[in-house]
Amino acid sequence: MNIIIANDYATVNGGAAQVAVVSARALAEAGYNIYFVFAAGTPAQELIHENITLVDLEQYDLLNNPSKVNASIIGIWNNDVASKTKKLLAQFSPENTIIHIHTWVKSLSNSFLHAVIESKFPHVITLHDYFSVCPNGGFYNFQSKNICTLKPMSYQCLKSNCDLRSYSQKLWRFTRQAVTYRLGVPRKVSNYIFVSEFSKKILSPYFSDTSTLWNVPNPIDVKKLSRATPDLFEHFSFIGRLSNEKGVKLFAQAAVNSGSKARFVGSGEMEASLKEINPSAEFTGWASRDDVTQYIQQSRAIVVPSLLYETQGMVVAESAALGVPCIVADTCAGRDFVEDGVTGLWFKGSDKKSLTDAIKRLSDNPELAKELGNNAYSKYWKQPPNIDSHTKTLTACYRAIISGSAEISNIN
Repeated sequence: MNIIIANDYATVNGGAAQVAVVSARALAEAGYNIYFVFAAGTPAQELIHENITLVDLEQYDLLNNPSKVNASIIGIWNNDVASKTKKLLAQFSPENTIIHIHTWVKSLSNSFLHAVIESKFPHVITLHDYFSVCPNGGFYNFQSKNICTLKPMSYQCLKSNCDLRSYSQKLWRFTRQAVTYRLGVPRKVSNYIFVSEFSKKILSPYFSDTSTLWNVPNPIDVKKLSRATPDLFEHFSFIGRLSNEKGVKLFAQAAVNSGSKARFVGSGEMEASLKEINPSAEFTGWASRDDVTQYIQQSRAIVVPSLLYETQGMVVAESAALGVPCIVADTCAGRDFVEDGVTGLWFKGSDKKSLTDAIKRLSDNPELAKELGNNAYSKYWKQPPNIDSHTKTLTACYRAIISGSAEISNIN
């Protein structure tokens, strides 16, 4: 079986790229022929393997394109990508080849999708985000700072100034999404991989009745270590980008109101304002994977206050694997990985008092934090979503798609 994995980047610069790269490496080590297609970025070291062929389509990342005019054009349609993709696919047979698409909106463009759909090759798209249906990819209004409940691509959607940058940028994204729809995404693509039940519920109404949704959880790359001791530590930690939509302001305020110690692991445009809100908070900047593991282990709990829906809470799973409970907004996908009151706590999304109460609950009761952490650890390691289980499920999915079977889809 030949496996063509496509992602905007070959560099690990986010969750989707990490999954694409880690999957490619694991599949290569399992003996499969991997062709990793990308359009921007220096390939990650993990992609250097005898069974991996790197296919660089040599395009600009949209934000780094020196010509804004050119970026606006090729971001919607790129003839060079279309031509190169067709030439690549001509080397393979649909009988023993599958194309797995991770992300395409930042450099591969709609042209790549079109070439794949027209080729009739078996293919599948992993739903790392909401770009398959939503113009800004998040079902979120960055201007009003609220989850967007408008129907994507409706007249109301068109009128809504929801983009982070400007309304003109929204109009450009709307145009790009219209082209995506015209190409057949989401309704003409037969196979999608969802990474959480939460995101599946958000997206499935927009797919056709013939679309098959495959349950292939993202791999969590965590070594099994001794259980952490959250009861011995006082910090409540946030891990990720310090941007407003991630709920960092909400967390900073809740930590002050609860009289608890806050730690921010990451960086971003909100850092200065967060320091004003919570002067006593600890700011670590971006951290290595090993350092992130240590910060998790040295926390009373990890807080996931996102104002977005998200698609998966990888940090929630990583924390559970270490034995540290999470406090998660009940309006984001991270809730799928937390059993409220058993392995962690939910709070009412965007509600400062609800988050304050949840933090104070664990701050005042270290034994509860220990109990929740122990439960999370035990549950995680009973059936860990590691790279081995991911690879087995993924290859079974590939074979079923090539053969036209839907036996393992878990579509319901």
